[in-house]
Amino acid sequence: MSEKKINPDCPCTWPGCPRHGDCQACKSYHHARGEKTTCEKKQAT
Repeated sequence: MSEKKINPDCPCTWPGCPRHGDCQACKSYHHARGEKTTCEKKQAT
């Protein structure tokens, strides 16, 4: 059984995001749409 790793410092600001804190799910979702995650956007600045 694999356990999801939850990032307690997730910077996501989208209200009610079902992927909040789940970095792997967040990356999969945004990268499939050609977008960067909030984490990636913050690292670029």
